[in-house]
Amino acid sequence: MKIIEKKCPNCGGNLDFKVGERDVKCESCRRKFAVEYDADLSDLSEKAKEALKAADVSLRPIRRVFFVFFGIFFVIVATAIIISVVAMVNSRNEFNKKVEQSQQEFENTKQEMLESIDY
Repeated sequence: MKIIEKKCPNCGGNLDFKVGERDVKCESCRRKFAVEYDADLSDLSEKAKEALKAADVSLRPIRRVFFVFFGIFFVIVATAIIISVVAMVNSRNEFNKKVEQSQQEFENTKQEMLESIDY
């Protein structure tokens, strides 16, 4: 497999990596870098091309799992918010009913007291 030598943009040290690797770590400063390849892969061997394609394909299930997980998380959060809002609305409605009942009881008691007073 072909080894590529580049300079570290951080410290100027040597970056040695094999064709097909997705990231490289500088031995001098220990900083990691993502390896970007040109679209022209004509100078790569067939095995290297297959390895690059396999690496890209192997990430697809991980991406699917991530999107499924995110979708499930979103549905759970949305459901929790909806349940909370419905509970608050129901609680407010019950409170309003009790206030109306109290006002009605007050009016009834007031009316009874006024009727019981002789002038």
